[in-house]
Amino acid sequence: MCKIDGKMGCHGYMKHWGLLGLRLAVGFIIAYMGYSKLWIRPEATATMMATIGIGSGVFWAYLVGILEFVGGLMIMTGVYAPIAATWQSLILLVAIFTVHRGNPVTGYFLPLAVLGGCLALMGTGAGKYRLLKMQCCCKSCRAGCMMCGTGGEGGGCGGNCGCDHDKPTGSMPQSK
Repeated sequence: MCKIDGKMGCHGYMKHWGLLGLRLAVGFIIAYMGYSKLWIRPEATATMMATIGIGSGVFWAYLVGILEFVGGLMIMTGVYAPIAATWQSLILLVAIFTVHRGNPVTGYFLPLAVLGGCLALMGTGAGKYRLLKMQCCCKSCRAGCMMCGTGGEGGGCGGNCGCDHDKPTGSMPQSK
C-alpha cells in the first residue's frame, strides 16, 4: 500500500501520472502525424486527400497538419488538452472512415487506439501535471471554468478539468 499525505492508497496520485503518460504518448503520435503532413510528405498528403474526394487536397493537408501538430503539442503539455482532444477526435473519425478503412491491422488500429486516448482525455482532463494550471473548475474552488466557460458558485463543469477536486490547484481564487 502507498501512503501519501497521511492517507492510504495511491489511486489519486497514480491517476495524474497515468494521465501524464497517456498525454505524452497520444500527443506525440498526433504531433508526429501533423509534422509528417507538413514537413516530411506534404505533396503526398495533398494528393491522397484530393484522391479520396476531400476537396482541395493542398488546403486540407495543411489545415489538418497544422491542427494535428499544434493539437498534439497542446495534449502533451496539457494546455487545454480536452479541447485539443476533441478536435483530434473529429479528425481521427474522418481519417478512420476515409483513409484508414479496410484491414484492421494495417488500416485503422493505430488511429482507433489514438481516438480512444483522445476520448479518455476529453472525459478526464489533463491531470495535475500540466503546463497551464489556470483551468480549475472543480466545485470546491467555485470560480468557474476557464476551459469550458461555465460559471462559478459551485456550478463548474463537473470537475472534468483534471484538477485535484479536494483542493484547488492554487491558480484560481477561492471564494466562500
